Amino acid sequence: MNWLVLLALSVVGLVPVTYLLVNAYLSRRRERVARVHPSSTRDVTIVIPVHAESIERFRSALRSACRQGSRVIVVGDGCDEPYRSLTRFEGSEFVALSHRGGKKRALAAGLAHVTTPFVLFLDSDTTLPDGAVTRLLSYFAPEVGGVGANLLHEESDSIAAGCAEFVERAREVVLRAMSSRGNVLYLDGACMMFRTELIRSFVASEEFLHLRVLGRETPLGDDWQLTDHVLNQGFRTVKAYDVGAVTRPPGNLGAFVRQNVRWMRSSWIRLGRYLRGAGPSAPGFFYRVELLGTYALPLVTFALVIARFPLFVHLLEGVVSRAYLATSHGLYLAHFAARPFSWAHLFLPVQTAVGLVGAGAFLGAVADRLPPHRRLRTLACGVLGSSLLLLTAVYGLVTVWRASAWRSGPSPEAPRGQDATGSGGGGFAAGTAFWRR
Repeated sequence: MNWLVLLALSVVGLVPVTYLLVNAYLSRRRERVARVHPSSTRDVTIVIPVHAESIERFRSALRSACRQGSRVIVVGDGCDEPYRSLTRFEGSEFVALSHRGGKKRALAAGLAHVTTPFVLFLDSDTTLPDGAVTRLLSYFAPEVGGVGANLLHEESDSIAAGCAEFVERAREVVLRAMSSRGNVLYLDGACMMFRTELIRSFVASEEFLHLRVLGRETPLGDDWQLTDHVLNQGFRTVKAYDVGAVTRPPGNLGAFVRQNVRWMRSSWIRLGRYLRGAGPSAPGFFYRVELLGTYALPLVTFALVIARFPLFVHLLEGVVSRAYLATSHGLYLAHFAARPFSWAHLFLPVQTAVGLVGAGAFLGAVADRLPPHRRLRTLACGVLGSSLLLLTAVYGLVTVWRASAWRSGPSPEAPRGQDATGSGGGGFAAGTAFWRR
C-alpha cells in the first residue's frame, strides 16, 4: 500500500483516539460550576407534556414533581383523561390541547401559563428525586441560563437496557469533560430548567415550533434548540450531576435502534446548521471541538474501518500464505517462500494498539460512572450498543430528510395502564425517545 495512504490513515486515525483520551482525562477534572444559595422552589413551575403515556409511569412522574414544592402544569397533547383526573387529584393544573401537535407545541402551551422566574420541563416518563428542584436552582449563578439533570435509567436485565445505559454514561463522560472547560453540548430534554424570560419568546417563535429540514418540518431538536438559544444570549448551560432524573430504557433492541436513529438525525440537523453558521456564535473553542468531534466521530470511525479493510485483507493474505506453506512444506520453506517482511505490516497492529489505548481510557471513565454490581454487564452490552450506534449514525445521516418517520410514536388508542411497546418494539420507548432529543 502506498506510504502516503498509510500516512493519511495514521493522521486521521489519531482523531478518534485523541477525542477519547481528552474526554476521558477531562471528565475526571472538577467542573467549572459555581454554586449559589438556591431560590425558593415556589420560584419554579414544572411543565409536563403528556401523550399516550402509561398511567403508572405518568403517575410516578407527576408525584415526583408534586413533591418538589413547585407549581406543576400538565399539558395533554391531544389527550385528556385519565391524565386530567390524575393531575387534579395531585392538586396540579391540567391544560388540554385539542389536537396532537408534538412536544414543542406542548411546551409552548405550558410555558404560556408560567409566571415564575424559572421553568422546569419534565418528560412524562421521567421521575425526579426528592429535592431535585432545590439542587437545580443552586446552579443558577448569574451567568447561567439553563441547567440539566443527569439522566439515569431504571435497572433492567435486558440487553437493550444495558446498551442504553452504556450510551448514556458515555455521553455523561463527554459532558463532564465539557463541564470542566465551560458549556455543555446540550441539556437533556427529559429534564431541563431555564430562566423563564430568557426562553419565553423563543419557545413561541416560528424558529422553534417549525424547524425545517430541506423544506420539511421536523419535531426534533427541542433540547439543543433551547441550549443553543441560551448560549446565543450570552448565558452558560451546565449539568447538575447530583440530580439523577430516572427514566425507562428502551424495551428491546428494535426500540433502541429506532431511538438512536432519531437522535442521530437530530444530531446531523444540528451539525449542519452549525456548519452553516446557525449555531451558537461564541460558545468557546472547546465547545466547537466537542460539537464537531461528537457528531463527526461516528463517520470518521466508519470511514477508517472501510479504508483499512484492504490493508487488513492484504495482511491476512500473508498470514494465510505462510500458514499454508508451513503446513504443506515445513517451516524452513515457508520462511523463504512467503513474501518478505515489510514495515507496512506493522501499520495495522500499531494503529490497533493505539486505538485500544484510547478506547480503554474512555471505557475506564465510563466504568467509573456505573454501579459496581452492573459494571461488567453494562460494558459488555456497550460493545453491541457502540456498534449499533455507529450504524444508526450512518443511517441517520443518509435518511435525515425522512421527516414523516420522525412523528411515529405510540398510538393515542394505546391501552391505558400498560406500555404500548408490544413485541414490535416501537410504541412506548420509541415515542418517549421521539420527545427526548
